[in-house]
Amino acid sequence: MNGEKQLIIDIHTHIYPVALARRAMKVAGREHDDASKLPIRENLLDRMKEEDVFLSVIQPVVTKPANQTDVNRFAREVMRPNLLSFGGLHPDCEHVIEEIEKLKDMGMAGIKFHPPFQQVDLTEERYQDMWRHINHLRFPVLIHCGSARMERPFDLYPSGVEKLIRYLPDVPVILAHMGGRSMEPKEGESLANLPENVFLDTAMSAERQDPADFFRIASEFGPARVLFGSDFPYGSEKAAIAYIRNSAFSEAEKAMMLGGNALRILGDQIRRR
Repeated sequence: MNGEKQLIIDIHTHIYPVALARRAMKVAGREHDDASKLPIRENLLDRMKEEDVFLSVIQPVVTKPANQTDVNRFAREVMRPNLLSFGGLHPDCEHVIEEIEKLKDMGMAGIKFHPPFQQVDLTEERYQDMWRHINHLRFPVLIHCGSARMERPFDLYPSGVEKLIRYLPDVPVILAHMGGRSMEPKEGESLANLPENVFLDTAMSAERQDPADFFRIASEFGPARVLFGSDFPYGSEKAAIAYIRNSAFSEAEKAMMLGGNALRILGDQIRRR
């Protein structure tokens, strides 16, 4: 880096109100973790300071429509100059178009979907209007890909993304967990047919994906379309950064993945803050 400070943006983190933080760790069997490891804002800020992370993006999960207002209110309240939030959207909420407009008015940086937890098939035709309106408002989208640690019928993989991406030609679409490879990979899934506005994030790659598999997929997909994501608190920012830095990519390619690519997506949002 020739002595220059490297810009690091974590596109994929989670925090919760203090009263819910320990319950949120049950998904990883870590509800008894020390308080310093819980998914609260102060702990995330501490990890960011330790690893010199410039910006982290909160990815809230709305598991049912009834929780949507409270989840997004918290996501908006925790935003700071070094914390951005996507908004959570449940596709089956009432007046979904109005809810998308609300998220835009709240200044959310994008929209997060989690098909297994929301128990929805995002490829269904009834969601066409939702996708078209998101595209109309130029809202970036992040979608959990792969399983959610248990067998469910709603897991989404790249082949499913191909069915819905045609409604989102004008916005960045981020497939979390390397398109599912760092969760429970589904063999035979290909990223080859996805257009240039589709990105991957590295959430849980450091913990669950063989480095050779990561290098192969990121090379084939293109380092300019891979975003650093830690999945804090379930993954470690320290480990996720080292995972990229220790890869065989060039220094320029590592810099793109660690922050440059995310800056291209979020630049306007960052500059307005």
